[in-house]
Amino acid sequence: MLKNSFCTLSIVIVSYNSSNYLKKCIDSLLKFKPPFDFEIIAVDNASTDGSAELIKNNYPSVSLILNEKNLGFAAANNIAIKNSSSKYVLLINSDCEVYEKSIEKLVAFMEENIDGGVTGPKIINADGTTQLSCRRFPSFFDAGMHAILHNIAPNNRFSRRYKLADAGRDKPFEVDWVSGSCMLIRRLALDDSGLMDENYFMYVEDTDLCFQMWKKGWKVIYCPHAEILHHIGGSTHKSELVSSVRMQKSVLYFFWKNYKKTSRVLLLPFVVIVLGIRIFLTFVKNLLK
Repeated sequence: MLKNSFCTLSIVIVSYNSSNYLKKCIDSLLKFKPPFDFEIIAVDNASTDGSAELIKNNYPSVSLILNEKNLGFAAANNIAIKNSSSKYVLLINSDCEVYEKSIEKLVAFMEENIDGGVTGPKIINADGTTQLSCRRFPSFFDAGMHAILHNIAPNNRFSRRYKLADAGRDKPFEVDWVSGSCMLIRRLALDDSGLMDENYFMYVEDTDLCFQMWKKGWKVIYCPHAEILHHIGGSTHKSELVSSVRMQKSVLYFFWKNYKKTSRVLLLPFVVIVLGIRIFLTFVKNLLK
């Protein structure tokens, strides 16, 4: 049964066939509890690997929502958000783990920055490197060149600029968007900007949410003082080609949704061509493996 009382933080985990990672995620959240009232809501997108049973049998304090089919990332998160009434919402992937004080540092940062709508932590990869988890909004040129060159020359200047690869990550700074693998959202800002757009099944919904935040005057801020671990890809189970197709569809929808009433819509055919090239390059890359 879901908790309906007001609390400081609702932690939302969307799970789809990632039981091993899900266990580590919940264990870390319970081990490093924040010093304020919170709830954990897990939304299972019709997993077949025992994820729901894992929660039912081992985590009675976790509220569980069972979807009859895989509704996608945005829709599943929205269901949990609608069933909570906290001041802040933390969206965290099932393949993430928090460290000591990760959560409280994020919340404290938002308390200090009252104009912040979204903040994201420093995300650490499993190999200890820092994930480039805060980026610019995809411009037609930079995003296009990034799409074409990413698989050929990953360190090209267009990709580096798009990913803010050369930005210092020791101090907080305003960014266009932060990764939805772990983001803290102010409820007041979310009420203003609207929930995640469920037309995104997976990918780019985090970019779009931050875009709507900025449109409403809320800031998106990168907070490196808080760190979390992310096992990239642990919460997805599609082939690289299927993931690429899904990603490019989401990117195309983002451009159409947000730029169709501007002169930029004239460049849409170019975007379609570039995204098609990226899918083709992913296909070739897989063949050469």
